[in-house]
Order: sequence, then C-alpha cells, then structure tokens
Amino acid sequence: MKEQPIGFLDSGLGGLSVVKEVKRLLPQENIEYFADNQRQPYGEKNQSELIKYTLQIIYFLLKKNIKACVIACNTATAASLIPAKEHFSIPIIGVIQPAVEDAVKRTSNKRIGIIATEFTTKNQAYPQEIKRIAPEIEVFSNFCPEFVPLVETGKFTAPETYQVAREYLKPLKKARIDTLILGCTHYSFLKKVISEIIGQEVILIDPAVNTTLELKKILSQKGILKERGKGEENYYTTGLPEKVERTAKIILNDNKKWRQAKVGSGLNI
Repeated sequence: MKEQPIGFLDSGLGGLSVVKEVKRLLPQENIEYFADNQRQPYGEKNQSELIKYTLQIIYFLLKKNIKACVIACNTATAASLIPAKEHFSIPIIGVIQPAVEDAVKRTSNKRIGIIATEFTTKNQAYPQEIKRIAPEIEVFSNFCPEFVPLVETGKFTAPETYQVAREYLKPLKKARIDTLILGCTHYSFLKKVISEIIGQEVILIDPAVNTTLELKKILSQKGILKERGKGEENYYTTGLPEKVERTAKIILNDNKKWRQAKVGSGLNI
C-alpha cells in the first residue's frame, strides 16, 4: 500500500501549491492530480454542486488506486470534507484545519485575517474553526474573486494583480491584523504581491505547507508513508490540456503532460 499514489483535487491549478510542498517534503510519494478547470470557479457554486464534484473526482482518483486524497481546495474542503470522509474509507485531508491551527499559534494580537473565495467566506468555515479553538480571537474576512483567474492565467505579479490586491486587502490593513490566512490554494502563488501590500510584518499562513505536514503525519500513523524511490506524477484536467500546461509549467518548473478527463454522468479518461 505504501507504493500507491496520493490523490489531489482542485478546481484548477491552485492545488499545485500543495503538490509543490509534497514534492519538496515527500519526494518519494507518487502523485495523481486532478484539476476541474472546466467547472471552475468553485467559489461561485453552491454546496450541493461542490459535494457532487468532489465525490465524482475522488471516485475518478480511486480508479488510479490512491491510498489517500487531499482536497487541495479551500472551497471544496469547506463544502465537502465531511461528506467525503463519510463516503470513503481512505484518509481524506482538507486544507482548512491545518492552516487554522498554525494561525492560532502564531498570532500575537489575536486579530486574524482571511482572504478566500466567495463560497468559503460566506460558508464561515474558517471563522468557525478559529472560534472553536480560540474563541477570544477576532476574525476579519474578505473574498477575492479575481485572484483565481489571475493565477490560472499566470499573472502572479502583473500590474492588474497589484491593483485588485490593494482593493481586497484594504479592509484587512485597516483591521490591524497580524496574521493572514491565504484561504484559497491559488493565493499561495500571489504571496509576493500580498506581502508587499499587507506589510511584511504580517504573517502569511499558507495552507499548502501545513496540509503537507498533516498529510505526512497521517501517512506515518497509518504505516503507509513511502520512504524509498522517486515519486511518479500524473496530471488530469477537465479543461484543455495545452492551455493548462502553460501555467502549470511556470508553477512546477517542468514540462509535465496533462491528460484530459471528460465530465459527463461520471468522469472518464
């Protein structure tokens, strides 16, 4: 079972931020990554749609014989983590709880900011988890709908990215937060812009790092951590592979080929 791959799913390329960390910290692990580009943005979908999409994709990844699955998408985690855990017997890991635990430990003034998609913000998954652990902490949230398409088109430091970031971060700067959770895996690729605007004294919490550490812990506990060899990787998209490959090449710094997965009553390759 140690040799079996780990599945990752996201609405697009944001989850590659988690994959990059896994490749750095667990380079021996095999990876099966699924990007649902055709149905993005997830942040504008309702919960029943998101649960349906998540379960569909995990079924697809199970056909690739995965031993665990990371929902490498904050929106899908907020909507679908509990139903997915109830539905499948393999370990299912989300990105919200690991990020919250780190943010709560690191804030000094007890004022935490969250930037996320519309669904994640309105769903209140982050504030609820923070308040569960540390009720005394004040939480300030804002949703950033234009960040995802900017990342998907590789505009990580473009002038328009700076422009929209200034607007999104303005209320959080005013709130005097000292810790900011990047509540969408896409936002990991905008850390340079976000840090420059929010101020370098503000701690940025990247779910990719914390989720990878949680994944390693779970695999170790279950005795299924792969400790030898070099990992192999496969990538799938419901979008156009050639379009996805252009941005993925910048993110992963390689020329991995993507295969198209078609969405119908189910998912097939």
